[in-house]
Amino acid sequence: MPVVPAISQRNRSIAALVRVLTTRQLIPFWLAIGLTFAAFGFLIDVMADGRSAPLKLALNVFFTGVLVVGIVWARMTNRRRTFGAVAAVYFLYTLLASRAFRGLSAVPPGRLLLDGAGAMLALMGGVALFIHFINSSASRYLRVRTEIELAHDIHQVLVPPIDRRIGDVEFYGWSFASGEVGGDLVDVVEHEGGWLGYVADVSGHGVASGVVMGMFKSSLRARMLSGTGLAALLADLNTVLIPLMPATSFITVAGVRGWGTRIECAVAGHHPVLRVRGTQVDEITPPQMAVGMFPDAIFEAHVIDWQPGDFLALVTDGLLEVFDTQDRELGLAGVRKVLAAHHARPLAEIAERMLAGARAHGPQLDDQTVLLIRWLTTASA
Repeated sequence: MPVVPAISQRNRSIAALVRVLTTRQLIPFWLAIGLTFAAFGFLIDVMADGRSAPLKLALNVFFTGVLVVGIVWARMTNRRRTFGAVAAVYFLYTLLASRAFRGLSAVPPGRLLLDGAGAMLALMGGVALFIHFINSSASRYLRVRTEIELAHDIHQVLVPPIDRRIGDVEFYGWSFASGEVGGDLVDVVEHEGGWLGYVADVSGHGVASGVVMGMFKSSLRARMLSGTGLAALLADLNTVLIPLMPATSFITVAGVRGWGTRIECAVAGHHPVLRVRGTQVDEITPPQMAVGMFPDAIFEAHVIDWQPGDFLALVTDGLLEVFDTQDRELGLAGVRKVLAAHHARPLAEIAERMLAGARAHGPQLDDQTVLLIRWLTTASA
């Protein structure tokens, strides 16, 4: 299952890059590359003592510039077939040109001067376009960078680390984004007569996912203050957010609501909530549809058994979909192993060991988020 999302995400990234590379603002960039390397067409004629036919000279200048533009395009978009096609076309051109243009022995008057002037003009034009592109791109980059920094600061406010206690229940959690702005969320909401702890994962990455994540958190907190049940809460969020989200977006959620000594759990398109009781780690939630997919979706929540000393673990994809050098996934099995081995330790230490295990297994590919919830025993309290 993890392979398909990775491939689709890669394709979306390449498609987005292609859209950027074909914008009008990048025309000077491509012209600069073409003109700079078109100068090699004139230099090739200089190496031939200026004996190339005029048409061959013109074709050399044109094809040399176009070749390098094609190579840069293929390299930036990681399109190996395009790279191979460009190289094959240029090889075919050189083969045909060498056979079609033969036998010119005399140097045309002024040819070397033409070659030198053509090479200089091409290089000067390329450099001028590069300078123009750099100047215009620098201002755009600074504006975009400022906006990303602002979005990052807002994200830090929206997703602070969790380390608190409500009655005899303690909570510990954090979220580490894979980029400047993450799409994961971890939160604990206290309301009259109870509390709600949850993690959520907005599909996609970057600023767009961060905006959806902010809408989700504000909508949930506004609705949760009324003390509604978890199933009704998910249904309300689904109804509210669908008209506001892009058609391709959705949100996976794992939530735990507690009141007194009772708790109910639910997941929506998310990995199961794990209950840790001693060394036994159980999945306690059945799967359900993600939030934001269908307007008439129905959600359910289940009251579960938990006892003093038990704790619950809620994690997002980033901690599970980590791959080693042999492309083996850490998965729920790796997380369960850590939870069982260190169940008696403080929640902060358990969370750190979970993160360390994921980082040791492979590089971070997605936002990594965890929330641990423990019912303290009398001795611990």
